[in-house]
Amino acid sequence: MPDYSSELQFALDVARIGGEVAGDHYRKDPQGSRKDDGTWVTEADIATEAAIRAHIASAWPTHNVLGEEEGLTSASGGEPVSGAPTWVVDPIDGTNNFMSEIPVWATLVALRVDDRSVVGVAHAPALKETYDAAIGAGARFNGHRIQVDGVGALEDATVFFGGEKGFYRHDLEHLRAGLATESWRSRGFGDFWGHVLVARGAGHVMLEPSVSLWDVAALEIILEEAGGRLTHIDGSPFSGKGTCLSTNGVLHDAVVAMATAAR
Repeated sequence: MPDYSSELQFALDVARIGGEVAGDHYRKDPQGSRKDDGTWVTEADIATEAAIRAHIASAWPTHNVLGEEEGLTSASGGEPVSGAPTWVVDPIDGTNNFMSEIPVWATLVALRVDDRSVVGVAHAPALKETYDAAIGAGARFNGHRIQVDGVGALEDATVFFGGEKGFYRHDLEHLRAGLATESWRSRGFGDFWGHVLVARGAGHVMLEPSVSLWDVAALEIILEEAGGRLTHIDGSPFSGKGTCLSTNGVLHDAVVAMATAAR
């Protein structure tokens, strides 16, 4: 198995750099505007991604970069290189929280090789939390190894959800209601945080109705290295955009079955 320790350290470094850039704008009313898809982008998102891209271009000029704000390009600029390793960047995951001065936001950095995440970092400076993982090297929370909690029954599980409106928009309200009813308890911890809480054993299921690759590329490897799973709600591998289900692994098939029945 390849050793990605250098790439992981680089991802940690640039995620922290990005977090510093974003932090310079946090709680300072950064200017924002709506994108074509209706989501918000702020000057902090743009500046953070630009800073990370500059470091990737210097260190890995033959790689590609996929960022939420600037799309897919070669690290050195121009068209992406077919088959090249790709860094995936979400400069501020949780922009709405960021704008509202809610501290649940993070800079996400992942490296994907052959369409698989091999390195992932979620750096949440306002929470003072950093999660990282590399394939075959385990997952960590602030430098300490983490693993999922192996609860085997939904009635004993804690379930997290993204924003409620999205479940109605994507005809998933029955699944959400079923999980909330059958689980021990449920909480609305959206964006990156619900997924990493599952990875560290603080919860057992996290469900989001619609996300993009930059939202989950870093989280996927963190979940896997902690012993969990991240897929679409039908159990298929996450393929770039759509529903997202993270679990402790033990409960995954049961939740997929519930999703199938609810549709």
